[in-house]
Amino acid sequence: MIHLAPLDGCEGHPGFEVVKLKMIRDLEVLLAGKVDAIIIENNYDLPHYEKALKSTVPQFEELSKELRKRTDLPLGISLLWNDFENALDIAKKHNFQFIRVPVFVDRVKTSYGIFEPKAKECIDYREKIGAEHIGLMADIQVKHAEHLIERSIAEAAKEAVEKGADALIVTGKWTGDPPTKKDVEDVQTISGDVPVVLGSGVTAENINNYDVHGVIVGSYFKGDERKFEHEQNLYPWEVAYDIERVKKLTQAV
Repeated sequence: MIHLAPLDGCEGHPGFEVVKLKMIRDLEVLLAGKVDAIIIENNYDLPHYEKALKSTVPQFEELSKELRKRTDLPLGISLLWNDFENALDIAKKHNFQFIRVPVFVDRVKTSYGIFEPKAKECIDYREKIGAEHIGLMADIQVKHAEHLIERSIAEAAKEAVEKGADALIVTGKWTGDPPTKKDVEDVQTISGDVPVVLGSGVTAENINNYDVHGVIVGSYFKGDERKFEHEQNLYPWEVAYDIERVKKLTQAV
């Protein structure tokens, strides 16, 4: 995961060239560490809205274009909080392989409001723009949220599979918190051929405690000394990725 610095219109935006250079530095570290794929996310665009601000989308697209120029790896987009339309548009235009959809079949209450499930809308929009080749990675009972549909994580995962998710993401409750083994195993019981991916709290020390198809990693690459606890972000956006930590994780895999 590459966490972009705040984009235009968001508090703390340092200017587009600074955002771009930070993204490129993180990319170079991830490539040197031999990761398998890369996702970009507007993690520091606070507060989040269901659809990204109009001022941020052109910058996000320009950064996506730059990212594709610099690597042939599979690429993904997470456009917070749940802007699957702009994410799919950008992914199709710039040859990205997947997007992340935090609210696919769940109904959640967050610090930024209540978000409704959007599986049908997401599938319909992907078909409308002819982007069926772009994968949908759906969070199941996503972190940073109160879940307003009372059911087990396996029941939520079952609905996501039935409604067309191409991969299921299991997270802990907060950034930096790993999912429980029970949650992962419960999702796996119904996932069938749909890949299961860990979406938070993965480290070189715990990665082999799980038997999954993939992991999304960002915060671990920034170090052990967290600046914040139980926040959307554990570190200021300026914190760079540590090549030794990237290598340590990929070697553990």
